[in-house]
Amino acid sequence: MQIVANSNMKIVKLKEANDNGPTAPVLSIFDWTVDRYVGKAPAVEYLVDGVIPLGVPGMVAAMGDTGKSYAMLELHRRVSFGSSIYAPPVFGGRVIAEGASVMITSEDDEGEAHRRMDALDQKGERHSTAGKRMIVVPLPSAGGARAYWKEDKKRGLIETDDFLRLRDELATVEDLRLVTFDPLASFAHLPLNEDPAAGQFVCTSLSKLSAETGATVLVAHHMRKVQKPIETLGDARDAIRGSTALVDGLRLAYAMWPADEARAKRVCKTLGVEFSPGKVVLGGVVKANGAARRIVSTYVRNEFGLLVDRTSGLSESAAPQGDLLDALVIAVAGAATSGSPFTKTGAGGLFEMRERLPDELKSLSKGRLDHLATQALEQGRIVRAAAKGEKLAKWLDVPGGMFALGLGNFTTGTPR
Repeated sequence: MQIVANSNMKIVKLKEANDNGPTAPVLSIFDWTVDRYVGKAPAVEYLVDGVIPLGVPGMVAAMGDTGKSYAMLELHRRVSFGSSIYAPPVFGGRVIAEGASVMITSEDDEGEAHRRMDALDQKGERHSTAGKRMIVVPLPSAGGARAYWKEDKKRGLIETDDFLRLRDELATVEDLRLVTFDPLASFAHLPLNEDPAAGQFVCTSLSKLSAETGATVLVAHHMRKVQKPIETLGDARDAIRGSTALVDGLRLAYAMWPADEARAKRVCKTLGVEFSPGKVVLGGVVKANGAARRIVSTYVRNEFGLLVDRTSGLSESAAPQGDLLDALVIAVAGAATSGSPFTKTGAGGLFEMRERLPDELKSLSKGRLDHLATQALEQGRIVRAAAKGEKLAKWLDVPGGMFALGLGNFTTGTPR
């Protein structure tokens, strides 16, 4: 074990190569009887309100040249410097946890990092005391990229000495809120796309890091190019590269993808901005362990190349996904209460009977409406129920509704 002092003259213990084996504490199952869970359960703390929890490992996935790295840098700026309540959302919400942040990038050099900070920090806050709270390490200008996870011929999958040094330094950072690695492939010298064990090993390591530091730990990752335009959050999740272990092993995955040209032109026309290829990007949470706002946000690239959330400025025809989902649940509940419930598809289906839906849902395509219904069913906000004397559960209702309880009655003339 080597002991050194970091730049703040704090003592840091660095593990040598022969120290980096597993050091898990002894576990006794008898320490975890459920009577230890006393009192009210702690509420979920968020880094980005309702979207990105604090103290969890996650991923931001996007295709190349989408703008995810720039957006992540803006997230760091807001965490470390704070932001106005009138600032547009970032990654679908408002940053509510402030503190120190550390971004390690293997793609941008010092010059590029400087140019981006100039564009983001036009008030020069980085030159105040708050500047010490934000750390951006451009590896091309700091000795080059390095592996944090790799496979050793003798020991198998390991965390490298470079990772252990970083982990020990992060432990000395006070009030740490956010750590990002951009991109993951540069730091994990492992077959993440083919080997589920490699993906799970990296996810476990990231999970330990977030637990030890209390910070949200995000990795930037790539999405593969797809032949058909991405239309739903499920499509976006399927486009993330690598084995499913990589997404499944993290607590959160946020995806960003270019809008198809027709949609991008509509957005630009509505907002009164000039269209250009790559101008409009969509994004949303595609995986979350727990509650998360599942909306599709619309981003428009500004003059500096930063993706700015413009969802609120769009017309009702482009209502946020969360609002559409709420409208669907209300419509299903109202129809069931009045004795004329919808089915998901078929003669009494939502699309087939769309004239009974509110205006914001009537104009949706059959696929989009079906996706909303599937999402509401998966979240348990609506359920399928069987009517009296029927065995097949096909009628839509909300939990606790009359049809959901098996007590629903059809009104005369109800379309079946």
